[in-house]
Amino acid sequence: MTIEVIQYNFEEHPEQFSTYFKKVMKLLIVSKLNCIETNRLSVKYFQALVSRIEGCDFHSIKYGKPMLFTKFLGYEFNYHTVRVIIKTVDRFAIEISIESIIQEFVKTFDELSSDAREIKWNVTPSSDNVQKQSPLTRFPDVQPIEERGGGENSASQIVSKDEEKEGAKIIFHLLDSLVGSLYILMNLSKKDQSSLLGKNVEIKDVSLTRRILNMEILVDNETIILDFNSKTRNKVFVSLDNEKKVGETIKNLMLQNYAI
Repeated sequence: MTIEVIQYNFEEHPEQFSTYFKKVMKLLIVSKLNCIETNRLSVKYFQALVSRIEGCDFHSIKYGKPMLFTKFLGYEFNYHTVRVIIKTVDRFAIEISIESIIQEFVKTFDELSSDAREIKWNVTPSSDNVQKQSPLTRFPDVQPIEERGGGENSASQIVSKDEEKEGAKIIFHLLDSLVGSLYILMNLSKKDQSSLLGKNVEIKDVSLTRRILNMEILVDNETIILDFNSKTRNKVFVSLDNEKKVGETIKNLMLQNYAI
């Protein structure tokens, strides 16, 4: 196991602090994105998300069941590739702990997070990327993709390309809102009871189940799970929270500041 702890101080270039923080968070989210390969609807929405991340592809791996994870800028990620813990230690200082069973990935993650390249998502998918992903839609033993409604007019609904596109756009908007909210909370004065300054924050898992994106976050090793659903009115739900209600704080900040 290789562990490296790096601290970056942006006091002399405070304008770069926000950019770096948000890039690291986006990289973490991309690296943890996954879905179960045997669920056709999950695969379809996973495909829609991956195709809208510049430089992103996917690969298949088995964890009991076959799963899909991202392959970003040529690097294949999975549950055990890399573990990253972020802590803001001062107003313009951030500490990053990178842990991996593969020594090369510690260096790789540090390089990906600190180079000048911007991580772009919610972009228009290129025709090459769409074509490359099309084999995932081949499930000869299942019926055409449909989704069961849960409302009073419950019925099967065929998922259209427009729904898929709009759903992906909303999910990325929610992810941007999440990253922005974490930036605010992790730089909030410790005098505020909602502050996450000095706390260890880890993006543990980002899994897609049908059209719902489940975001598992650890705050000082306490688990918080947020569910993002592009179809519902509120779009953000807290399915697991800690005693300090950090999940609710994140959700409310997202709703308040980003007009979701």
